[in-house]
Amino acid sequence: MPSFKLDSIFNVVTSHPEESNELQLRADFIIVIRDIIIDKGWKHEDVAKKLLITEMRANDLLNGRIETISTSLLITYLYRLGFRFNPVYENHKLSVSVQTVT
Repeated sequence: MPSFKLDSIFNVVTSHPEESNELQLRADFIIVIRDIIIDKGWKHEDVAKKLLITEMRANDLLNGRIETISTSLLITYLYRLGFRFNPVYENHKLSVSVQTVT
């Protein structure tokens, strides 16, 4: 049986590498946000209150429905959870650090 290697599971969903990358990034952000929520022991209503969203949206987030939440919104949620991304391009290299905000 022939086999093949995928860089991302989302390459199965789309033939466009940009879209696959976007989906993977959203999935990664959702996993991180879910990990933070689990670590804090929050329930759906706690998540909704902290992120300033409806419980329905919190449910989408906690159930990993990546098709319903944009990357920019996930970055906003991470900011509301206390994290800010700081991209820097120097010496032909891009790096991203994460800062804690209060």
